[in-house]
Amino acid sequence: MGRVYQAHDPVLLRDVALKVVKPNIPESERRRFRREAIVGARFSYPSIVRIFDLGVCQRSEVEWFTMEYLPGTDMAKIVDRAEARGAHLPLSAVADVFRQVLAALHYCHECRIVHRDVKPANIFVTRDPNTRFMTSKLLDFGVALDLDGPTKTELLCGDPNYMAPEQTRFGATVDPRADIYAAGMTLYEVVTGRLPFEELVDAPLDQLLLAQRESMPLPPSLLLPEDVPEVVAKGLDRVFERACAKDPELRFQSAIEMQEVLLAVLSLA
Repeated sequence: MGRVYQAHDPVLLRDVALKVVKPNIPESERRRFRREAIVGARFSYPSIVRIFDLGVCQRSEVEWFTMEYLPGTDMAKIVDRAEARGAHLPLSAVADVFRQVLAALHYCHECRIVHRDVKPANIFVTRDPNTRFMTSKLLDFGVALDLDGPTKTELLCGDPNYMAPEQTRFGATVDPRADIYAAGMTLYEVVTGRLPFEELVDAPLDQLLLAQRESMPLPPSLLLPEDVPEVVAKGLDRVFERACAKDPELRFQSAIEMQEVLLAVLSLA
């Protein structure tokens, strides 16, 4: 939703990313746009994109907000490019990305915010200009849930390809473990190069939602390159199965717990 441009702040003398939406979009999308900025501005964390300002152009009624400018791209595009080359992302890069993203999710949850839309497209990857290390940042809090408010799902929020079972049920209570599930589905796509329920991409929505509630995809180990050590492949299966358990009580109970187990597995590669 919205378009993003590189811009320059003439007051603070820095480049920024300027996100805008047209004035004729539905009010629900305008609220989501504002919420993305308002919730995002609450955070000050290295692995979350910083929001600077929010406003509206009085002449055109175009709404906008500014955020930190980051040269780079999102994980969805990185995965697509690797797949187009018939390649998989190095597991060392996967470890680096998820170390930062899961830390960011833990920070959000400590702030009593559930992201509700964790997916590769909402993970931005850039390089630190000073160290050249890869930096990953979580973005787009447009459908985030504040745990200090109502926590029951009244609308379908998030991307059905990564959505926790409880998010697919209207009136169900959602908590941080929904983000754990989405992180697991995201991990699956990043390491295998395909969506967990790839075969349902063109199917009716209710079939995909039913799969999220009742089915498990192929184990990721069956889709990994042959040179991945078996101990790592089977370890990734266990991480995925636990992160994406249908019952939230059987999942990792925090993003940091998932981070610790995942990094231990990937350290064996």
